[in-house]
Amino acid sequence: FPPVDITEFDYDWERLVLPPRTMQVLQQIALEHRRRDVLAAAGLRPKQRLLFFGPPGCGKTLAARVLASVLHSPLVMVRFDALVSSYLGETAANLRRVFEFVERGQWVVLFDEFDAIAKDRDNPLEHGELKRVVNSLLQLMDAFRGESLLIAATNHEALLDSAVWRRMDAIVPFRPPTEQDRILLLRLFLRGFDPGGLNFARVARRTRGATGADLEWLSLEAARRAVLEGRHRVSEEDVEFALSSLQERLRIARALSNQSNQMKV
Repeated sequence: FPPVDITEFDYDWERLVLPPRTMQVLQQIALEHRRRDVLAAAGLRPKQRLLFFGPPGCGKTLAARVLASVLHSPLVMVRFDALVSSYLGETAANLRRVFEFVERGQWVVLFDEFDAIAKDRDNPLEHGELKRVVNSLLQLMDAFRGESLLIAATNHEALLDSAVWRRMDAIVPFRPPTEQDRILLLRLFLRGFDPGGLNFARVARRTRGATGADLEWLSLEAARRAVLEGRHRVSEEDVEFALSSLQERLRIARALSNQSNQMKV
């Protein structure tokens, strides 16, 4: 059995807060796959190879789950921890097993952290085995004839081999949410609670630069505090507590990231 995890989700488009253009692209792709018979009658195929790129926490994985849900297909997550092997040729063989598996069904397949196997072959720092893996990946993508929707997601698009970009039917950027997006996300994440007189606009202004994942964490932190105090209403104090925790969390993450970058230099 190939190194994948298979999960089913019951999400809808309302779970996504994305720029209108990004939503239009995703909904168009879903329509193409739902009406693949109409396209086939005209000798056409739906877009099958998508590249999602952007910072962590901006909705790439969630968008894949939503697409799987609206297409009534299981989501196949490719597990790179089991895919990549230290043995010569084994990684390429595992990749082939994955493509053979998904070609036999109709799935939404997510290659998360895609840069792990699709790095630039011209980089002199990369060893020969990885270059062979990229060659195998490109050949498998070219030869793929199944009905599954293949989604590659990366936080490091600059690392990808240029040939990978040319093979994608659609390239979908994911950006940090705007202030208006942050208001919508906060309302979405706290929809099960009474927000009382909570000033969402003020919270959105104070979370500039936060990702959707950050806002979800903040909302859950505030909700947990309210529940533990026996309340169904999330108060300003709950949000202040969550904001201070989030800021500390982000400060630590930035410090660790800077330390890691300095070590690389």
